[in-house]
Parts: sequence; C-alpha cells; structure tokens
Amino acid sequence: MLLEARSAGWFTSNIELRLNGDLLGIVQPHWLTEGMDLDLMRLPVRFEKPSWLKSHFVLKDAHGTELGSATARGFFGLRWEMDLKSGPGILERAGWFQLGYVLKQGTNITARVRPARWFSRDWSVDAEDSLPAVDVLLVGLTYMTIRRRESQQHSATT
Repeated sequence: MLLEARSAGWFTSNIELRLNGDLLGIVQPHWLTEGMDLDLMRLPVRFEKPSWLKSHFVLKDAHGTELGSATARGFFGLRWEMDLKSGPGILERAGWFQLGYVLKQGTNITARVRPARWFSRDWSVDAEDSLPAVDVLLVGLTYMTIRRRESQQHSATT
C-alpha cells in the first residue's frame, strides 16, 4: 500500500493525499497549532491532539471512535509509540543520517516513510498490504507532524 503526500500548490500549506494512486483528500495544517483539518473523501476521520501539554495525537472516525494514536517518547521525540488497528508499533528514525522513519511491529518493519526528495514537503508511506488504510494514514499524519516540528525548531534557531 502506498500513501503519497504532495503539496497542493506553490502558495499553500495544504497537502494532497493519494492512496495507491487514487485521490484520498486534502490535509490543511493549522498555522498556530499542531492540529490538521482533514477533508478526505473515502475516510471520514479527524486527527486530534487531546491535550496541549502532551505529544499525543489521536485518529478518530466521524462518530468520535478512536482508530489509533501516536505518542512521542524520548528526549528528542524521535521515537513514537503507535497504537494501531493492526496492533502496537514504534515509529522511529530509519538511521542517524536519514530523514525517513520506519514502523516496527514486533521484529518486523511494516512501513517506511520518507521524503520524496530533498527540500520538498512531499513524502510517501510504503506499507505492507496487511496494514489497514487507517494505520497507514496515521503513520503518514504522524510523520507530517514530526516534519513540521523539525521545521519549526530549525526556523527558531536561525
């Protein structure tokens, strides 16, 4: 399964999501918070941060039922505990000098997230077909949150 995120345009922060080549919808990141508005055609879900004090995010369906969650762990937030529909997992950096992340469930790597190219907001999640679409979406949205945090940290230091 392949989830791709592409910039919706030159002068917008909106991201277009495609699942296996088909348009899934648009993600609109909030400017001042870490929240995102999701306008997804085939998956009516919400990505929320229940508490502004914790690095904990929840993916919910249209009825408010929790579909999965992600919680940052560690000093630099480079490791995220994932509670997925397919079971627990860890999203962590693929290597010291790599921008991508891998999802480990048990001893297996079930998904890889990486930027499309240098200096681009585009990214993709390449996951095993056994992962449900909501799990792949949660991994992608968590990666998008990580990249936004890294970008904000970098801009604050320059």
